[in-house]
Amino acid sequence: MSTDLQIALAMAKIENQKLPRDKRKNKKELLVSVGYATKTAEKQPSRELESKGVKDAIRAMGLTEELITDALVNDIKEKAKNRLGEMRLGAEILGMNDNENKGGKILIINVSGETSKRNTLPATRGPENSST
Repeated sequence: MSTDLQIALAMAKIENQKLPRDKRKNKKELLVSVGYATKTAEKQPSRELESKGVKDAIRAMGLTEELITDALVNDIKEKAKNRLGEMRLGAEILGMNDNENKGGKILIINVSGETSKRNTLPATRGPENSST
C-alpha cells in the first residue's frame, strides 16, 4: 500500500514527464516538491522514485505494464515499415538498452534477405562475409 507521499510523488513523476525536457525537474527537485526531506532527496532519490509504493500508485492510476506493452505491440503491427521509434521504446522498456548492466554486450540480429526486402531494410554484409 502506498503512502500519501508516495502517491503524491507518483502523480508528480507523471506530470513531470509531460513537460518538455528542458522544463522538467531533476530527481531531487521532484522529491522535495512533494514533501520529501532535502537530505533524502539528495542521498537516495532513485530509491524513492523506484520504490514499490510509487510503482503501485502509478499502476493504480492505470499505467500498467500490460497497457504499455499492448499499445506498443499494436503500434508496431500497424506501422510495419516505420517502426524504429516503437522498437527503441520497446527495447528501453525491456531493459535492452542498459549496456552497463549487461557488461557492455551488443545485441546483433541477423535478418534474412526476404525479411529485409519485406521490411525495406538495407541489405549489408558483415565483415566475416565480405569479399574484401
